[in-house]
Amino acid sequence: SEIEVSGGAVSIRANQSGHYVVEAMVAVVVGKHDGGGQPIRFLVDTGASDVVLSPRDAERLGFKLSDLEYTRAYRTANGMVNGAPVRLNRVSIGPLSLGEVRASVNGAPMKNSLLGMSFLSRLSGYEVSRERMVLHP
Repeated sequence: SEIEVSGGAVSIRANQSGHYVVEAMVAVVVGKHDGGGQPIRFLVDTGASDVVLSPRDAERLGFKLSDLEYTRAYRTANGMVNGAPVRLNRVSIGPLSLGEVRASVNGAPMKNSLLGMSFLSRLSGYEVSRERMVLHP
């Protein structure tokens, strides 16, 4: 698997492109719809201020794209994009689990959802060394 767990910390191996991609269980409650937990693949991105969901992943979690308000502007490598602010009830990677994570749904399609600083900054720390990224609870 792409993660190893030791003492509560989660270690993610870099993929062939040198990126850190990890599957997280994401739980949301949208209106009366309780999404339970859905596995979502994230690209870890320390340059992203928020967790950013692709429209496709947001729909899988139960968000209705037409009901969202795309009020947040983001500067990305590909120019400005708009995102809709949402809350994720829980985001878990192995034993690492955070509640009430701030996120946004991207207004344009994207290949991977991004695990940004609204998740990473709430950990006690993270580091990258020798093809591995370690997340500390």
